[in-house]
Amino acid sequence: MKHGSARSIRGPALVVAMASLALAATACSSSGTISSTAATPAPSTSSTAPATASTPATTTTATTEAPDGIFVGVDGAIADVSDTSRIVSLTGDITEIIYELGLGDRVVAVDITTTYPPEANDLKRNGGNVGFGQALTPEAVLRYEPTLVIGDDSIEPVETIEQLRDAGVPVAILEYRTTLEGVGEKIEEVARILGVESAGAALAERVMQEVETARERASEAGLGQRMVYLYTRGPSLIYIFGRGIPTNAMIEGAGGFDAGAELGEGPIPLTPEALVAAAPDVIVVPESGITGLGGFDALLEIPGVSETPAGRDRAFLAYDEAFFFNLGPRAGAALDQFVTDLVAIASR
Repeated sequence: MKHGSARSIRGPALVVAMASLALAATACSSSGTISSTAATPAPSTSSTAPATASTPATTTTATTEAPDGIFVGVDGAIADVSDTSRIVSLTGDITEIIYELGLGDRVVAVDITTTYPPEANDLKRNGGNVGFGQALTPEAVLRYEPTLVIGDDSIEPVETIEQLRDAGVPVAILEYRTTLEGVGEKIEEVARILGVESAGAALAERVMQEVETARERASEAGLGQRMVYLYTRGPSLIYIFGRGIPTNAMIEGAGGFDAGAELGEGPIPLTPEALVAAAPDVIVVPESGITGLGGFDALLEIPGVSETPAGRDRAFLAYDEAFFFNLGPRAGAALDQFVTDLVAIASR
């Protein structure tokens, strides 16, 4: 998907704001899974995934090649990236990549969606926080005296980016990617900006191998479940995530069929009729959302849920949002955990 259409979903649109609020609310939660089965009415926590892995991104034209120390962003703007001593990261996935590349000590501030790794979350909680990347102000960034700001083209408003550049701050804007295929590209692009291409190539190779291994496991298992990702912050805010969101890539990567993608693009307001028609075998939800809702019993009380195959079988899975769809270094681990959980559901 070209980033123009992705921008309408993640940029000014509802999905980023919702996900940002969820990630902010769960800054201390650990990566993992909560599952519900017919045999165990109460939610149980499964094994925690490894600390190294990444996730989805989008395949599109690569950013323009430039001489060392210069980066040409997806927005066409040229950034001098020769000084990376004080970095402000504007998205959680980019933050994870920077830390995984061993350059976390150069990060002076992050956005509110950053929850991982723990060092970055601590930085955010101890004052290194620029707020929401989709409601960015120049003052929130400039107070950290950055030598480099890195984000993607979901960051808004664009006027803030222009004001930062006018203030003499280099801003590197990447493309927001929403497919598994783009994870390696994103890692290598961040590494190129930071001047650690070899480390980036090695990390991208490792992560993409993890992704491919998880995909092969899914293919061998022949899963094929119909699934929907229900985004909830409580009974009054529930959406089905459709096309153009990383959850779509995760579902398809695990060998499933994303029934939400049939309904449209981006976050789609939930209606009982739409959910029943989607007939999911498995319903995936955000970990913090199911906690705020009151557990899986409360999920069953949402109109339409109990009438689906997933509702009748209590085939529910809950994941930390940053772990499940940040599409960074933990993508392979997240996909592998997802496949493991789906195999368990299919086997019962």
